Parts: sequence; structure tokens; C-alpha cells
Amino acid sequence: MRRILLFLTIFLIVKLAAASQRDYPFKVHSHAVPGGQVLMAENKGPAPILATVRLLNPVNFAVDQSSPITLVVKPNEYIQITTMHIMNPVQGYRVATSYKFSIGDPDVAHDPNAMYQLPFLDGQTTTIGQAWGGKITRHTTPDSRYAVDFIVPIGAPVLAARKGRVVDVDQGFIEGGPNPLLEANHVLILHEDGTLGLYSHLDTNRITVTFGQSVEAGTLIGYSGNTGYSTGPHLHFSVMANTRSADGTAKYVSIPVKFVNYSPVQELQLFQGDKLVVSHNGPPPKGLPVYTGRHLPVLQPTQVLSPAMP
Repeated sequence: MRRILLFLTIFLIVKLAAASQRDYPFKVHSHAVPGGQVLMAENKGPAPILATVRLLNPVNFAVDQSSPITLVVKPNEYIQITTMHIMNPVQGYRVATSYKFSIGDPDVAHDPNAMYQLPFLDGQTTTIGQAWGGKITRHTTPDSRYAVDFIVPIGAPVLAARKGRVVDVDQGFIEGGPNPLLEANHVLILHEDGTLGLYSHLDTNRITVTFGQSVEAGTLIGYSGNTGYSTGPHLHFSVMANTRSADGTAKYVSIPVKFVNYSPVQELQLFQGDKLVVSHNGPPPKGLPVYTGRHLPVLQPTQVLSPAMP
């Protein structure tokens, strides 16, 4: 009997936080070997990938691992997922596969000593629209719980808050408004500890970094805008870790981070309504409190602070 092989790959991409991950250079391949097929994972990108592969309705195949198969694929890695063995070589055989993936290694931990500068140029004024610990209207999902919304006008230069590598860029969206289906322009940066910094709602076609580029804290990455699910111009900034659920599926979870202000470096906690003037150098402006340690004061909405680059 003539052998029949149907090998169907379906592309299912985790949309959470980075819609253009469908363009990320990760693929699942199949190769014929004596007596069966081998599934391989190929990651040509600069970030680790968490992938979940499902084998659907295998006919006349025995598989080394049960489905779904979850694995982490390192940058520039090409590794075997599993082998599928033909049970009866004189009969037809088939299997369908589907996979989804997300950027980030679930086995990393955020550096508790990492510091983040405010992501704007000296002299930029901004008001905190939303921040954890205050009134929350839209940051209700795990990936946004500790996000900060900086209210700035369209066209304000946006800088990297921490050094890392650009692992996702999405641009070309022009519409913004109170519609959760609208997609925002954004940049995703992989930090040294494996966490991801998300800069979202950027202005249309004004992102200045490229996929795979290394950036330092203070590198210009784009300009603020009002694209995607937004009720006004602002920058949405969050630091996230990719986590693995009990069923192997991926979920981004936001992490509270430490911003710093003027030199000497001191921790700055942001609250909704705070008004800030960015200054990366020099002493604190007169009349502002100097504070140190883990117990930070609750700042009043009218205070002006001067954060510094770490």
C-alpha cells in the first residue's frame, strides 16, 4: 500500500504583549527519518522562546512524548522536540501538529537590585496616569498589574529605561481609542536577567531601534503616541516575566520595579497623579525631601522630582 503522510503545521501565536511575535523567526520543522518523522524547533532570534507543541489525531504513529510538549528554545538554537515512529509501514500514516510560542524563558528571575531610569529626556514633564498602589482602571490583567502609564504629549522622545536587546518591534498602527481590539505600536526589550521591558502606544512609524539591536539605558527607542487601546497620549511601561502554567501554556506576569531619581541614586516610588520633571543629573531641586532606604514616602501629586540615570 502506498504510504500517505499528512503533516500539517498550524501557526498559533501568543498575542499577549507582543502581537508581532508572529514575525519572530521561530519555526517548527518536520524531517523524515528511517521509520518515522522527527520534529525540530528552530529559533533564529535573539531571545529564548517558550513553545508548546501539540500532536493532533496521530494515525499509525507512536510518539516518544505525550502531547502537549512544552520546551524552552534558546537563541539561535535548533533542537529536537520528539520522534514519531511509524507503527505499521504498510499502512498509511498521518499526524497534524500545532504550536504556539512566546518570547521569554520562564525559568529566570528578576534581579531585585535592578534600577530603572525614567524613560524620557532631561526636562520632559510627565504626570503618572496609572501606577500600582493607586486607583487602577485598566491595569487589571497579570501582564499589566505593575505597569506605569506616563502621560506625555505625542512625539515625546522615549528612552530605554534599562539596557538590553530589542526582541520585538511592532509598528504601523495608526489608530488609537477606547477599543480593546486596537493594536498599539510597541518595543519589547530583553534585559540581562531575562525579564522583558514593554514600551507601548508609541507613535506611528517613529520607532528608532531595530530587531536584535543592543541598547543602553538612555538609548532613544522611539516617540510617544496614542496608538492602540488608549484614551489619550501616553507611554505604557511595564516589566514582565514569561511564566509557565501547570498545563504548559505561557502567561506574562508584570513585576514591580525600582525607579531611581537624582544623584546620589535613591529609589523613587511613583503614585497616580505625581507630576515629574526629568533630570538625569545634579542634586535634588530645593524644597524636595531627600529619602533613602526601603520605606519610601507617599509623594503628593504636586511634587516635582528629578530622577537620575542608574
